[in-house]
Amino acid sequence: MTETEDYAEVATPLAHKTSHQDGGSDEINVDGLSGQLADAQPPKDHDLAGDEHNADTLAHLNTKISDATLDDSGDPRTPSAHKASHENDGSDEINVDGLSGELADPQRRIKRPIWEFMWELWNNVPAVTDILSMLFDPSRGRIIAGTAPDAQLWVSIDSGDKWVMKKDLSLETPLEMYVYALCFDSLRNNILAGTAQHGQIWLSPDGGETWSLKKDLSDETPSQTYVFSLAYDSVNDKIIAGTFPNAQIWTSGDGGETWILKKDLSDETPAQSQVYALVYNPRNDRTIAGTYPDGQLWDSEDGGDTWALEQDLSTASPNQTRIYALSHNYAFNTLIAGTYPDGQIWTSAGIGGVWTLRKDLSNEDPSQTRVRGFAYDSILQISILGTYPNAQIWISLDGGYAWTKRKDLSLFSPPQAHVKALTYDSIDGRIIAGTAPDGQIWAL
Repeated sequence: MTETEDYAEVATPLAHKTSHQDGGSDEINVDGLSGQLADAQPPKDHDLAGDEHNADTLAHLNTKISDATLDDSGDPRTPSAHKASHENDGSDEINVDGLSGELADPQRRIKRPIWEFMWELWNNVPAVTDILSMLFDPSRGRIIAGTAPDAQLWVSIDSGDKWVMKKDLSLETPLEMYVYALCFDSLRNNILAGTAQHGQIWLSPDGGETWSLKKDLSDETPSQTYVFSLAYDSVNDKIIAGTFPNAQIWTSGDGGETWILKKDLSDETPAQSQVYALVYNPRNDRTIAGTYPDGQLWDSEDGGDTWALEQDLSTASPNQTRIYALSHNYAFNTLIAGTYPDGQIWTSAGIGGVWTLRKDLSNEDPSQTRVRGFAYDSILQISILGTYPNAQIWISLDGGYAWTKRKDLSLFSPPQAHVKALTYDSIDGRIIAGTAPDGQIWAL
């Protein structure tokens, strides 16, 4: 026998596909093959009058799908997991616009570029008349609202469409009547609430689901009965609280567990009785406190340990006696203050403590005497404020220098007088406003 060396090259067969086709000498039967055929397969012949088409419903079709072919010879099969193909941008995306019935999950309203009424807590039992404070929890995508006259804490998980009451502090001993302040501890993802009439500070570690009392300032000497304001200094990891009747400033360096008195503005000349507003500016590591009865603005650059007077608006003309609200526009690096009794808007840029009057809403028609609350849209870099007595909403596109009225809720039925609380949902891109006297929620 003659040996030959192995071939190193692979021979290419001659064209022979017909041998593998139907009736060929080497016919291939696809029943034994896996995978998907390139072409869609028609159903096999069957009696159109048979049970398969009874009532002309899929329930009476003996259909199974396997490898992209139709086979009506056996029991129905369960398709493999493929839900991603029906979701957004999937290969077989389902559009619910063409479907009837009711979806299992509650649906958010379509967002439109107008202010829309969302909810009314007045219908609650007991009735909620004032929404005093609002906060967006970015770690959980939910909004928390604090109310009066029963110091309730409400939560919305769908950007303000629906609300659930989670805590009623009027049922505690001693009972509270107002939730004046809310703030978010971004290091621990905790929410803190400041109340009246016992100057309490409550903490929620789970987005407002559960609450525990951390401090009762009415037990102090002198007793503080209102926690009007709260702010979180993220650089120094300090929570800062402002009180009444001694305009005290307290700080916590351990997430709200323990508190230390840092400043008593009732000892100053002239004496202050309320720290009604607080705001933290992360770009310059500054905290600003606003007071009553002299409309003072105090500054701290060390987490609330020390404080210096920056501006006294009681010396302005006309004089302003109360700093009702404070905000920070991060994009323009401006601090913004809202006042009483002339509804004025003042700004301070950067570091230096120079405050400038930008708008006097008491000169508008109708006259607005109080700037009650602020919010900041971090995506569009817009500042928003709410007023009294016509529950108006104004916006600024330039960091607080110029302002335009966008909504007057006193024109609706029932008319609202205050927009005391505002917040921005940075996930859903919504501005949420809370009103009085009917505890309404509005959204843009």
